[in-house]
Amino acid sequence: ELNNLMDMDWLEHPQGLAGNLTLPLVSVNGQYNHDFAISGQMLPTPALHHCPYIRQIMARLQVPISRTRLMLLAPGAEILKHFDAGYHWYRRVRIHIPILTHPEVIFGCADQKIHMQEGEAWCFDHRKWHWVKNNSSFPRVHLVIDTKGSPDFFSYFLSTKEYVSTESYEVKKAKSFQLEPYRFEVLEPDEIEELFTRIIGQFEQLDEPQLVIDLKTLNNNWQNTFNLYGHSIKGEKAYGELIKLLAECIDKSRLNHQAMSAYGTIITMLDRNNGPPIKAIHHGEVTYKTVYSQKEGRLISELNQ
Repeated sequence: ELNNLMDMDWLEHPQGLAGNLTLPLVSVNGQYNHDFAISGQMLPTPALHHCPYIRQIMARLQVPISRTRLMLLAPGAEILKHFDAGYHWYRRVRIHIPILTHPEVIFGCADQKIHMQEGEAWCFDHRKWHWVKNNSSFPRVHLVIDTKGSPDFFSYFLSTKEYVSTESYEVKKAKSFQLEPYRFEVLEPDEIEELFTRIIGQFEQLDEPQLVIDLKTLNNNWQNTFNLYGHSIKGEKAYGELIKLLAECIDKSRLNHQAMSAYGTIITMLDRNNGPPIKAIHHGEVTYKTVYSQKEGRLISELNQ
């Protein structure tokens, strides 16, 4: 499947990182973009038609599928140490499944370093500092799936026991998988309070009493705004004004890791895209239909035969 996709048009990394290419498989409106889930419904892209095994794996996970991509790291390329603080990842975990790799491809998270072997499924705490280095002479390609998960999923991955299972390809086995339904969703009062507490705590240590008062006022105003609008898109402007005020009163260069993570989550809450607009690229006439399955009680994607 990967060989069939290599001749397609892969996208540059949204931040322009050298040697980093992506091929969207599930994206906003099924188009070739880097948009976040708040932008619209996640749908399969035409490229996913060429990936029956990948569709089978996605179905096997039994979780709502959000943004999903193939991510290529060129020989000698690297992703420098960073942490994911954006709102898109606040409610989601990221599953890495190496498809093409080499023992000299090293992944680091916090104080640990590993090599993710082909065919394994990995989750890690993306809120911690992490990095990747391809020291080999071969490209590395991972299937990367964002998801909100499910109780069974988290029970499986958070277990202290080691589970080993395989998913062999079966022709026509995976015709449908669960998509994450679109919802305009903002931070709820208890979530925003926890994030503000982290930011406020730092400026209390820095002895900035007026800024602490301003931040507490913003937190209270968020609570009031949520009571008025909740998760309605009608409140987008009001939420946006509060985010703007937060950006104006904070010098983010002064934030430590914990406070910066909290700030980044709030400040990106309404970000709809990640990087410059990308023209949709169409490959053939392959289409999917997205339907609500009454029997299964969920949104599913089916390949039009």
